Amino acid sequence: MWTLPADIFSHHPPREETGILELGVGISGGRSVVKQQYFTRALKVVRTHYLDDTGQAYVTIVNPGGGYVGGDAYRIEVEVEHDASLLLTDQSAVKVYRTPNDYVVQNMHVKVGDCAVLEYIPDQLILYRDADYRQQITADVHPNGSLLMSEIITPGWSPDGGKFLYDQAFLRNVVTVGGKLEIIDNLKLNPTGSDFRSHREYVMAGRTHISTVICLEPGLTDNHIDQVRDLVRSHEGGESALWGSVSRTNSAGFIVRALANRTEELMHLSTSLANFVRAEFRGQRPILLRKY
Repeated sequence: MWTLPADIFSHHPPREETGILELGVGISGGRSVVKQQYFTRALKVVRTHYLDDTGQAYVTIVNPGGGYVGGDAYRIEVEVEHDASLLLTDQSAVKVYRTPNDYVVQNMHVKVGDCAVLEYIPDQLILYRDADYRQQITADVHPNGSLLMSEIITPGWSPDGGKFLYDQAFLRNVVTVGGKLEIIDNLKLNPTGSDFRSHREYVMAGRTHISTVICLEPGLTDNHIDQVRDLVRSHEGGESALWGSVSRTNSAGFIVRALANRTEELMHLSTSLANFVRAEFRGQRPILLRKY
């Protein structure tokens, strides 16, 4: 069986983690509350907010360090208990600067309980020249649980206007439902590699930005998948030349991968997909993250 090398999403020899966040959300007094939290060093969370009257907890992750540098290692663990609901985001884009001597790793594990909801919609991941970033998210979802998570990769600004100057972006999502493997999603970009440079128009279809949305939602039907495809089509084209595709998962869910030339269009698509699921299955209003 094919296996990943041990040092892809960790450093060898092991080192002290740059930031740790542990978050547990449950029900209390008829609404979702943070029942357990621990954070240290370069990760923290701000006070819980409530954006509507559904009782969903809205939590923002903060990195006061301002960016990731070579050798950094981050660990995030999130559990949403039975019937609880969490909307999780970060304060601003994650910026990964040059990592000439070592790479950055972030490992995130989430657990979604029976009839629980986790929506993880972070800002974009910006990779600057010579950056090497590896991230693995493992999610354990109850068969009656709901999960939606997104990610956007953006190439960082360069003084000479160059594009695709980061060394590597390796994002791996592993999702189990009821303990059974459901999704393995690997996205690995090596822009400085010769194969990428010679086939860039084929690999990225001439675009510079890429996004992924993963959704597992009990009760989702073929009709809902058709509506998701229509929604993606409605976002295609435009100034950013957005182009997307939809794949249905074995369980009730879907994966959307999209390419574009601007972050804003991909974020709009991600939140539109989240809003569709929220309205269709939970009667919630559209997301308004209120960051800016």
